Amino acid sequence: MNVDRAPLIEIPTDLPRVNDTLRTSYWCFTLYQPEDGPTSLLALLKERLPHLPADSWPERFDFGGIYVNGLEAPIDQQLPLPCRVEYYEPKFQISEAATIFPTFKEEYVIFSDQHIAVVYKPHRLSSMPAKEQRHFSLKASLQKLFQRQVHMPSRLDVSAQGIVVVSISPEAHAGLQRAYETRLAHKTYRLATDRSVLWSERVADSNIARHPEHAVLRTASYTEGQTARTQFALSHTGSSNGTPCSVFTANPITGRTHQIRVHAASLGIPLLGDNFYGGTSSSYLHLASVALSIPHPVTQETMHFSLPPSLAPDWAYPAK
Repeated sequence: MNVDRAPLIEIPTDLPRVNDTLRTSYWCFTLYQPEDGPTSLLALLKERLPHLPADSWPERFDFGGIYVNGLEAPIDQQLPLPCRVEYYEPKFQISEAATIFPTFKEEYVIFSDQHIAVVYKPHRLSSMPAKEQRHFSLKASLQKLFQRQVHMPSRLDVSAQGIVVVSISPEAHAGLQRAYETRLAHKTYRLATDRSVLWSERVADSNIARHPEHAVLRTASYTEGQTARTQFALSHTGSSNGTPCSVFTANPITGRTHQIRVHAASLGIPLLGDNFYGGTSSSYLHLASVALSIPHPVTQETMHFSLPPSLAPDWAYPAK
């Protein structure tokens, strides 16, 4: 494959579209002295966010998303000065959250033994408890299912779907973490784009850097950020909900935030449904983790897993 060192294709930044995609509105208040506002957290939130019902704050504290100086605040407290108060306000009724977030099902468990589990994560479910809420995540679902703590060394974007491996025994935690840190875990993704493609294989090795305009976004750069490399190869053509698309296999060599999405967009193939990086609008992000090879953290046996077609989006595999 050719390493892509051509000028990077500029990724359009549509901040209104990005913010519309996010499930919360972000608020931040800074206090330096008593005259700047109430020194009770609850009193400050009620004063600065009067559009929210005053009697809804017990429910909001329980749901999560309230921080004082970067630390989660699950209850009211006196504010130290100076301080920074942050709140991630849900754009939905908290009482309806169970209908907003996908439900993890037992049939999503692809493999499990006494040490590890390989599972399917649906799109729109966070891998870990998110900064804006603590109740709905893949990790929380698995801990409820297995009735024990789980360790998750690698995660999928909330908008992505597919295979995730976790350790479910203390003996496996360190070994699974080490497999990812030493790049012994090999992951394969499929992505779909509706853009015209004039090449069949590419390797993107631009760095992944923080975006200057939005904390959630990342950008591709040859001079700033963390080194990153992704291999892309055309898999097949197909369609998704009637939209013709080209489906690529992506193998990330590194694991940076939004790496595949940023690299794909920088090569001119933004993903269908990628509202962050210039993809054509769709009902969901067309990115799926479809295969994983990893040494078992206890036995060291090399194990291979594939996403069953019954759990995969219909575009991810060639039509039979």
